[in-house]
Amino acid sequence: IADYDTAVANYKSGVLSAVAEVETALVRVDSTRRRIGDASGAARNYRTYFNSIDSNWRAGGVSLLDREEARRSAQSAEISLIEIRRDAVRYWIALYKALG
Repeated sequence: IADYDTAVANYKSGVLSAVAEVETALVRVDSTRRRIGDASGAARNYRTYFNSIDSNWRAGGVSLLDREEARRSAQSAEISLIEIRRDAVRYWIALYKALG
């Protein structure tokens, strides 16, 4: 009977651990999905901003420093989006592993 109780306790512990792992993975996937939307919008806006500044720079309206700051901001937003997408892939992999 003691062996049976130990086996049941171990089984319950394993199931609870697996459920917690799946739940964590689902939460991460969902939050990353939302972050991708926000980061996509930011990257798009910074790209538009850079294109506007670049046009003004070509027309002589802004300095090269302003153009480079806008370019750097646009690149930074793109890099952030790429990193968030990378995290999303990692979280999907973790979810698949958790589901077995």
